[in-house]
Amino acid sequence: MKITSAFIAIAALVGMSVDAQSTCSTNAVRKEIRSLTSAEWTRTQTVMNSMNERGWIQWYAYIHTAYFNVIHNCEFFFPFHRRFLQEFENTGRKFDSNFALPYWDEVRDYANPAASTVLSSRLVGSNGVGSDRCVRDGLQGSATLTYPNRHCLRRQYNNGNSINPFYSPEYIQSLLSRSTTMSQLRPAIEFSLHGAVHLALGGDMLQNYSPNDFVFWLHHANIDRLWFVWQMQNPQQNFWSADGKDVNGRAIGLQTAVPNFGDPIINTMYPSRNGMCFSYDNFASISGRSLKTRSKKCGAVQDESLLGDVVDSVDKLVGGVLDDVNNILSNSEEFVKNTVAKTLPTPVLGKWFPTLSENNNVTYTLSDIPQAPIVADILDTVAGLTSGLYPPEIPSDSFDIAGFDNFDGDYSAPSESNTDEEYSPTDVEYSSVSDTESVDESSNEDSSDSLVIPLPSDASGEYDSSAAEDYSANYQVFNSSPDTDGIDGSEPEYPMPNPFPFTRGFIQMHKYSVDDIKKHYALAMEFVGDMNSNSYQSPFAKGAKSLV
Repeated sequence: MKITSAFIAIAALVGMSVDAQSTCSTNAVRKEIRSLTSAEWTRTQTVMNSMNERGWIQWYAYIHTAYFNVIHNCEFFFPFHRRFLQEFENTGRKFDSNFALPYWDEVRDYANPAASTVLSSRLVGSNGVGSDRCVRDGLQGSATLTYPNRHCLRRQYNNGNSINPFYSPEYIQSLLSRSTTMSQLRPAIEFSLHGAVHLALGGDMLQNYSPNDFVFWLHHANIDRLWFVWQMQNPQQNFWSADGKDVNGRAIGLQTAVPNFGDPIINTMYPSRNGMCFSYDNFASISGRSLKTRSKKCGAVQDESLLGDVVDSVDKLVGGVLDDVNNILSNSEEFVKNTVAKTLPTPVLGKWFPTLSENNNVTYTLSDIPQAPIVADILDTVAGLTSGLYPPEIPSDSFDIAGFDNFDGDYSAPSESNTDEEYSPTDVEYSSVSDTESVDESSNEDSSDSLVIPLPSDASGEYDSSAAEDYSANYQVFNSSPDTDGIDGSEPEYPMPNPFPFTRGFIQMHKYSVDDIKKHYALAMEFVGDMNSNSYQSPFAKGAKSLV
């Protein structure tokens, strides 16, 4: 029987009408990667190796490639990636039912990202080496990837063996504080932290098949966590916010189907409900202003942590900065709330952190989440679909997948069952478009009737490093050279560095508006200027001096 996306969506919605927000029986608790125990990291390594061997890494890289131009630069960005992460995690749990996807709180490393313990042989590996830019250490140091062709994991940092600064924890907290709708938050995050990390690591992370690199999953788990932090920042206003447009300019809402998956956006909104069976280790600490570190039960395990016994060394400021950003138990954006609230003048605090002002000092808990809205037109909208969302065009000789309907092409999540070491997306060797096969480039054009971009050739849609990079050519870490007393004596000892801007090639790849990117970057630069001129000492800024 042919099962369409619309049918699946209707079935999901019928179930939703009975129990609007069904609760998961168990949730995977996603932890910051540095707080994993040795046993948890070993489990992660084993699951990732198994998924690569059985073809699942190539499958998710393929899906991301097929939908690349409809899940970025529009409001599908958050819902699609949350659903994508959950699907990936579900697959991992087929190999080990205790698997939970970690995240990387990368902004704590923003001042000198390459020095992060995460980007080391102990965890996900470091920079690529040699002419092929292969990563030779860490989790995927010996892995062979097979999409879009057989190759090693590649990385090429954007500053030699260093990485230019990301966006600061303070700026990310400011974005969360100043955004009041999902359509405001999405470009704020996508045009800053999201793009910065992809651009910084280069290699596979800079291509549309970036899920090849495990850092993709760590990064997007953190992006998703930040979305949830924002949802809980003001639940009555933010939690069910799903507005904006798709890439064709059509309005989306809670009733709109998520590309590839077919279920409505409303089903992705509530972690621990409706199949979103995960939570984050800091979810209980979400508050309006107060600093709350993780408790032992949801943070690092003292006697088994990858970083050793971190409890006695966390959260210590020396001269206003953290000597080691790896060893904090609170998430970085939560950590800086207390710092900015105590040190910034009231006008500056109100300008950049309106939710942290005295008048907005409110603490929210999960009990403050409002009831799911009743979207009366969902069933009528989905039932009336005769075109619009289609599965990607998969080459006929590519896949034979558990949970995949070869007649229709709709992919459904594998059911939760016992661990299966042989769980695989394919029983035949995967074959992508070869160099000798012809590709209809016209199939990559946007369509007013479809939100799917068919599988591109190996070159189509990839990052073009030869594109003009004039936008970032004049980048400087600091506006002037800092000395031990700051930049001009009136600023902090460790001034906040400028974030590295998007390159022209990166902007073109994502079809971003240059004006939009410049506007958002100008705001980020204004923020850095305000922080430094008001003598604000970022606790995470120490490492940037080593870059100049």
